[in-house]
Amino acid sequence: MNTLAIITQEGDLSCIMKRKGFTLHFLVTTTVVLSLLVTLLVSSIVGFQSNKDALVSNTLELNRINAEKVAITTNDLLGSAKNTLAIAADHLATKFLHDDNMQMLQLVKESNNIFNSVFIADNSGTVKITLPENLGVIGKKLESEAIQVALSQRRPLISEPYTGITGRYIILVSHPIFSADGQYLGLIGGSIYLNEPNVFEVLLSSPTFSPSGSYVYVVSKQGELLFHPNKNRIGEAVTANPVVQSVLKGDKGERTVINTVGDHMLAGYAPVHEVGWGVISQSPYENVNEASTRLVKQIFLYSAPILIILLIIVILLTRFISGPLYKLASFAEDITIDDYHGLKVPTIHNWNYEANELKKTIEKTVLSMQNRINVLSDEAKKDTLTGLNNRRTMDRVLQEWLNRNLAYSYIILDIDHFKSVNDTYGHHMGDAVLQFLAAKMIELTGPDDVCCRFGGEEFVILSPGAAAEDAYKLAETIRENIASSPTPIGNTITISIGIAASSSLQDVEDTKQRADAALYASKQNGRNRSTIASAANK
Repeated sequence: MNTLAIITQEGDLSCIMKRKGFTLHFLVTTTVVLSLLVTLLVSSIVGFQSNKDALVSNTLELNRINAEKVAITTNDLLGSAKNTLAIAADHLATKFLHDDNMQMLQLVKESNNIFNSVFIADNSGTVKITLPENLGVIGKKLESEAIQVALSQRRPLISEPYTGITGRYIILVSHPIFSADGQYLGLIGGSIYLNEPNVFEVLLSSPTFSPSGSYVYVVSKQGELLFHPNKNRIGEAVTANPVVQSVLKGDKGERTVINTVGDHMLAGYAPVHEVGWGVISQSPYENVNEASTRLVKQIFLYSAPILIILLIIVILLTRFISGPLYKLASFAEDITIDDYHGLKVPTIHNWNYEANELKKTIEKTVLSMQNRINVLSDEAKKDTLTGLNNRRTMDRVLQEWLNRNLAYSYIILDIDHFKSVNDTYGHHMGDAVLQFLAAKMIELTGPDDVCCRFGGEEFVILSPGAAAEDAYKLAETIRENIASSPTPIGNTITISIGIAASSSLQDVEDTKQRADAALYASKQNGRNRSTIASAANK
């Protein structure tokens, strides 16, 4: 179909001008075309920027998480290395320079694959035995500052990087050796070769998050590169990098940065507390631009055919809808001539199907939105972890009961020694224990009771119309059931409970404070008990 024939009502642009204005069909079609083009342009710009911002945020967060994981692993590896040397030093205390020392060094070297070499030196720093045996340093006295510090301080140490007697750039982990009577015999040391394959290189070359161009590097507490994908840069000072400055202060986090070689990077960083090192995981900022550009191109590629089809449909529909109005406009123009006898008003069908369908669509949309709002409202009332009512809902219920002058009992529960659960089993098991307690509360309370998570490991039960004695019975039922039921951690837990009935003045805060005081009394009196608030608790 000819484009002008589609755009104009009569199929001739001159017809538009002859009528001293543009037809409604032409104006609507033009408006739709411009709207589609502007919408596509704006959507592309917004999509590009939104996707870019999201990618920057996600990449920064993933790099921070990766840096923290690597820092924790590095910290654990160094701690393991120190522990291994400590165990070996205890053995050597009674068998210093014994025949089976080589076997001991073999066990040290193979126990965690951290050290490239291990050795034993006497209290003068003279090397007595090494593994590998071909290092050529047996009988030589070590003169490096790291060895001298270790000999003089006679305590476990992890050195700064230095060039050793073999000419290698190394880090020394050492542990003193004392005899049973406390005599200082020497030290056992393990060396990590920074310019050669080592366990940290394996760790850093296999990150859990590794988009194109991303890498992890480690700096010493003096700001020198200890580990880097480019081995030629190992030993280079990079303290000018703002991220390095932050991580060496003991901070962890994420930020965009221009690094010391001028590259724009998205970096996450975390300290290795064992030795004061810093771990930096970073990705090129350019990756984000490239990914966002690809997204916009894909949007154009996939949407162009759909937009063309949509445009044709809109033009045809607009022509159909504007037809009756065009007939009326033509008739109005024709009756201005002198000879208008015989003119007949065109038949215009009075239909409103579109309006009815639009109304149906709006009603469906409103209903859908109302349902969605109801869902969101329910979610806003609940604690996401336990499914119990949250503190906001609790306060709303208390306010409603206050307005109705409804008596109630306020029962507050707290898990005893919950911190030890998190410390021993991890926060994920701590969350499972919280969910276990919440399920027990729902199981053991009545249909009118309101169960809430107050915060942390504290929970509240609002029991309408219940006297303090009835609330105490309910509290004891829950406490005894919890104390005898296995939890997700395999052991039982106990809870302490405080109970307060609403005062005659219906002072909500007073009731809460008295319940808190009763809970505190339960804690002070040995935990795993329920206490009713009395006048002394006010």
